[in-house]
Amino acid sequence: MAASSFQDIDHFHSGHLIVNNDRKIICCNAYICNLSDQPEKQMIDSNISQYMSKASNIFMDSYIYPLLINESIAQEIQITWVGKNGQRIAVVANIKLGLQGISYWSLYECASRDKLHSELLQANEKLEQQSQELFNLATTDPLTGLINRRELQAQVKKVIYQVSRNLSTFALLSIDVDFFKRVNDTYGHQTGDKVLIKLANIFTSSLRAHDLIARTGGEEFVLLLQDIDEKDAFLLAEKLRRNIEESAIDDIKITVSIGLVVTRKNALLDLDMLLKLSDNALYDAKKSGRNRTLIAQFKGDDEKEKHA
Repeated sequence: MAASSFQDIDHFHSGHLIVNNDRKIICCNAYICNLSDQPEKQMIDSNISQYMSKASNIFMDSYIYPLLINESIAQEIQITWVGKNGQRIAVVANIKLGLQGISYWSLYECASRDKLHSELLQANEKLEQQSQELFNLATTDPLTGLINRRELQAQVKKVIYQVSRNLSTFALLSIDVDFFKRVNDTYGHQTGDKVLIKLANIFTSSLRAHDLIARTGGEEFVLLLQDIDEKDAFLLAEKLRRNIEESAIDDIKITVSIGLVVTRKNALLDLDMLLKLSDNALYDAKKSGRNRTLIAQFKGDDEKEKHA
């Protein structure tokens, strides 16, 4: 469409967009920019999905896009448009699918149906909230806010796939609080909970955003450090151990023992095997007097543990 022709439809009191096969906006009029509270240059090349609510995107993916493929047109679709500041606006859209996957959209605010849509929106938001709460319950440790063992296993599978493709390495740390039962028996479980929360905060503040931190048992934690070699992983583990040793929690001195294993490039990776190695190193660290880090080696290195 010529520039002058598209400028003409800036006068329409309705929104008009052209979206390519990758769902990126290639043209839009002033109505759309005002509705989205975004300048045109910001809208162009952005994905149209980001301007729709989660529920609307699910509706589009599950019903409307398949309908367009089969019938080339979808009429009077009610969706929720999301502005720059999170404002949600009920709109009705008509979409026609053209050549090469390009789609032509026209939409307008459905003020006359606001009440009904608002009720539907509230119901959808409640469902989204409940879905998120269920997800959190299934994947998160409620005391520390860290991921749990189940979610760690799911995340590690993704990491193993990535490092196998990139020929990179990662480290797995099994960490256990020394004499934690004594803390609970002497000071009570409430103080024990404070200790675990404090440790979670130390781990979170010391690691990078893409590293994984999980609470896998009562006083047990597992850390996964990506793109790191054995030397740096050991130095970081020792830094964590010393920080914990020097951090009194309610005037209680706490120490941890750490078992560490670092993967090798091109090695076949299995989470259960890696956890067994790091757990064995942790067990040896406790047998050796606690408050230390031991490194486990792969079978190719005689599967021995050493104090680096």
